[in-house]
Amino acid sequence: MVRLTTDMRRRTKHEQHDPEWHLDDPRTRKWLAQCTACQRIGYRADAPDHFFGRDHLVRHFVALDLDVATGLCQYCRGLPAA
Repeated sequence: MVRLTTDMRRRTKHEQHDPEWHLDDPRTRKWLAQCTACQRIGYRADAPDHFFGRDHLVRHFVALDLDVATGLCQYCRGLPAA
C-alpha cells in the first residue's frame, strides 16, 4: 500500500485552489480562451451564466473578449476593460 505524504497531497490539482485544473477539465476548458499576442488566458465572453465550474472560472480568470479575426484580447486591442 502506498501512503501519500502531506507534500504529495498538496501537489494534487484541485478545482477550488488551482486555476490549471480548469485547463485539464473538458467541462470548463471549452469556455477558456487565450490571446494570440499576450497569451493571457481567460473565460470566453459568450460563456453561459450557468454551467459546471462557472463560479471557479470567474474566481480564477478574467472575462476575455477575443476578436474573431485577429485573436487579440480587449487589452491588446486597447479597449477599456469590461
